[in-house]
Amino acid sequence: MNHIRLTFDFPWALFLLLPVLALILVPWFLVPRGRRRGFRRTAPVLLHSLLAVVLVFVLAGAELSWIGMLPDPTDEPEPEEKVRDTFLIVADSEEEAETILPFLPGDAHADIRVPDQVPVSLADLNRYRKIVLLGVSADDLPGRFGGQLALYVREGGTVLAAGGEHGLSLGNMKGTAYETLLPVSFDYSAEKGDGIALMLVIDTSNSMIEPDKRGRVERLSMAKQGTIRCIEALSAEDTVGIISFSDSAVLRSPLVPATETEKAVLARLVSSLETDGGTLYGGALQRARRELNASDAPVRHVIFLSDGEPSDGRYDEKTVRLMTEEGVTLSTIAIGYSSPILTEMAAKGGGRTYLVENVEELPDVMLSETETVLSDPLKLKETAVIQPGGIPTDLPALQGYVGTTLKENADLALQTETGDPILAEWKFGGGSAAAFASDLAGDWSARWRETNPGRRMLRQIFADGIVPAPEEETPVNLSEPETRTRTDLLFPLGLLLLILSLADFAVRHLRWKDIRMTFRRF
Repeated sequence: MNHIRLTFDFPWALFLLLPVLALILVPWFLVPRGRRRGFRRTAPVLLHSLLAVVLVFVLAGAELSWIGMLPDPTDEPEPEEKVRDTFLIVADSEEEAETILPFLPGDAHADIRVPDQVPVSLADLNRYRKIVLLGVSADDLPGRFGGQLALYVREGGTVLAAGGEHGLSLGNMKGTAYETLLPVSFDYSAEKGDGIALMLVIDTSNSMIEPDKRGRVERLSMAKQGTIRCIEALSAEDTVGIISFSDSAVLRSPLVPATETEKAVLARLVSSLETDGGTLYGGALQRARRELNASDAPVRHVIFLSDGEPSDGRYDEKTVRLMTEEGVTLSTIAIGYSSPILTEMAAKGGGRTYLVENVEELPDVMLSETETVLSDPLKLKETAVIQPGGIPTDLPALQGYVGTTLKENADLALQTETGDPILAEWKFGGGSAAAFASDLAGDWSARWRETNPGRRMLRQIFADGIVPAPEEETPVNLSEPETRTRTDLLFPLGLLLLILSLADFAVRHLRWKDIRMTFRRF
């Protein structure tokens, strides 16, 4: 259905409303009741209150948005040419989809569907002007939808896929038809400058000196090799620290840059580790949290390795919960046995858990986990957005995005300072597909929806195409606004101000009998 939404460019100005009304109304209420009676005493207060509300609305930059929705399915269907002006918005909730409706072209309608209710026939998809995947997971979409969507684009359709915590590669789209039709691939490795902070927590209890089941190698020996391989995989932009634990935790090295010099020092330190005592997890987790909280790295991660359950039969659940709330992730490696406690720690710590039955495979598992962390596409940090070539924009920073890799022949419109694509598009068959690495309706891009430069860009993103086709020579104009769906209320509010001011003057300075006598003369 169609509805009207009132928005404000400067919503903070609305906080002025209560104190201004208080200044007008409180003195009036303090006057004795007998002196408040009568039209001439009451009308000025009401007019002044209305004037205050209108003035605050003007300061707040009030705007009206006319939002078009699809008619009720039970109504008579629209002609084909009208349906073709409809956008299919696929989102996890209707509330999420409604966030972006003000930025659709003015002549567009919106058909909002949750993932499991999208049409899957090509005939139905061809009725839409554009299909927007608003951070949804491939797991939640019908199995046939990806292939049908690719056919829709090949036949001239347009698709926009957005990131988010469940979008793009985070929504299991890697290796699917979705990745095939989009202008970015999900094979991603972090660029230089995206340094991580890695804390390696190694069990050095007495049981770690025991050989594996084949009696050939000691567990601690393999853990040392794995630790050194993890350190070698890091670059100078990364930091790494080492904690060993048995009955108590020992900080062997605080977080230090993974330079070649420090790597050599750490390798000697790791080689000197010896076993002693039993197994307690709590102190090691607390120490790792303290060290990582002192780091401002965008990715902070713990690899926790042990070959036995803790002697007290528990771990520090509170510390793991606080680590998660603070953005620190935790992965665990169980050597030689399946550990319910280590599995639970990884699940609550937002990481992965590994069971290593053959201890000779331990170094490979540790290295694989480190490489996974290094290539994690989820970037939860404030990120400036620029144009290709390092050209700055007036767009607000994003608070997160999904890392991707630009495909050959794709057009890049926006990127991060480290070169990760933010907005890319390409021709796919007879149509086009675009990918936006951040979310479009969530917290990551909230500042775009609150500022004029961000709103202009969002309107362009939802337009029919922001990047010219390869055969065109027209340059991209990232600042040119598209058709607005909002109405500026400055003029009508100003006219209302004038009318209220004249009414206030008339009430306070003119007498009704004088007005009647004036009209009688005519």
